[in-house]
Amino acid sequence: MAARKKKTADNHENLEADSSETDMNTNADLPEGEVSGAVEDNAAAEPTITLDATLSIQNVVKLYEKIKKSYAAFDTLEINASQVAAIDTATFQLLVALKKDAAKQQKEVIITSPSARFIESAGLLGLLSILDVEP
Repeated sequence: MAARKKKTADNHENLEADSSETDMNTNADLPEGEVSGAVEDNAAAEPTITLDATLSIQNVVKLYEKIKKSYAAFDTLEINASQVAAIDTATFQLLVALKKDAAKQQKEVIITSPSARFIESAGLLGLLSILDVEP
């Protein structure tokens, strides 16, 4: 029985070692100064973020980095959605997560001037009330 417990503990240690090698959030194997999956943006954090006309999964990481920087610096974050002509569910997922986290952190995220396409798309997905956007 003791040998069996030892084997289980050894397997657990091996799993921990293996999981550290496959951790998607680690940057251990990257050359110094490089960050995986992140778009380097040296712009200062701003209280207002204007969304691009086309929002897709291809640029959601860049938007996430911009939001993360501003979210850390300000208690109120304004998201200007006036220029949105096309938006996908990955971007909506990011915005919904942002709104939900803001409520928990006692911060405020306001989506201002949503375009007709933004409102239409949010409405089709049932996200108008979650995003606090008026049709």
